[in-house]
Amino acid sequence: PGLKVWLDVDELTDISKLEESVSDSAVFVVYYSSGYFRSRNCRKEIYTAIKLDKPIIVLYKGDGKEVTEEMTEECVRNCNDDDAPEVSLILERIFCYGLSNSEMSSNSSHGPIQWLDGSGFSAASLDLIYYKVLGNLPYYQSRPNELSSKGIMVPGELGPVSIHVPTNVLVYDNNLGCLELAEELKGIVSERSSENIVILNVSEYLINTQDEGEEEDFIDTETEEYGRDNLIFQRNKRGKLSFLLLYLNENTFDGSSEDNAEMEMVIESCINDPDINLVLVHEQDSLKGGCKFEEFFKLTPQRLIDEPYNLYQDIAIPIYSTKDYRDVSLKMILNKMMGSDAKLTESKLGNFGESVRRMISQLTRRG
Repeated sequence: PGLKVWLDVDELTDISKLEESVSDSAVFVVYYSSGYFRSRNCRKEIYTAIKLDKPIIVLYKGDGKEVTEEMTEECVRNCNDDDAPEVSLILERIFCYGLSNSEMSSNSSHGPIQWLDGSGFSAASLDLIYYKVLGNLPYYQSRPNELSSKGIMVPGELGPVSIHVPTNVLVYDNNLGCLELAEELKGIVSERSSENIVILNVSEYLINTQDEGEEEDFIDTETEEYGRDNLIFQRNKRGKLSFLLLYLNENTFDGSSEDNAEMEMVIESCINDPDINLVLVHEQDSLKGGCKFEEFFKLTPQRLIDEPYNLYQDIAIPIYSTKDYRDVSLKMILNKMMGSDAKLTESKLGNFGESVRRMISQLTRRG
């Protein structure tokens, strides 16, 4: 259907016709920014939309929990005019008041829509808005299954991801939330692709591959260089891409000194390993320990941040709780894995054996 978008700052020439303009609309969309409810004209729009029972869609940018709390507090503090509906009704209509923050952040059909910029995410944001706008129009209200059956095509949206080659996803026990994330990755691909994804404990993987490497070195010890070449051959003939999935939130490096030391060695070993690529995933939901990325430069051992490890030289993929955005995040992780160029370098190979030996020694002492 054809849609006409009316924007008050562009088309409203007479402020006295504000309520009339809202009355003429089929759907009322609010793009919230701090101070919205301090504006008398903005409150008049909201009051009119509620009194006329107009569908209301609220958009915002920023952390879901923080912005939702700010919106609610600002509404309660300012929506007390003589012509204002009951505050409880305003909260119910705009914020789905009564839902928990976790329900609102994980279910895009309720509450305000968080707008996200960036590849894939902006398309998902538009998709959410289109569904809510179109779903409130008379045509689709009389045909409730048409939108869901046909879907909406949005430019830039990410399609299904296929895993065509055997792939190891390595997870670390003390990186809480990482295993669940890896299992989600298997869950969003086809059954055939899922069979190509193997989730492994990174500590066991590193120890086993080190043992295999030592066996090769024992068989061929003519020169150090020859032994290295043979190690490369042994590891490559596995035929699997391998990725350490590192899940970043405020608790990632918040364990005991021993746990942090062990994690540091595991990460160091993977960085030095010529056949392992790192995929960093940054939690965005503050209810799940999400924090600003600059916090990791305070929490992460400096050794991993500095040369030669440069842990944060690659951009971390943001992971969200809202289903539509989470699907984008998971597809971006898989796309990064399938697009990785796992190059073998002498510098990584030279440091790999020593890194794993350090880790094994530490694990043995703790055991």
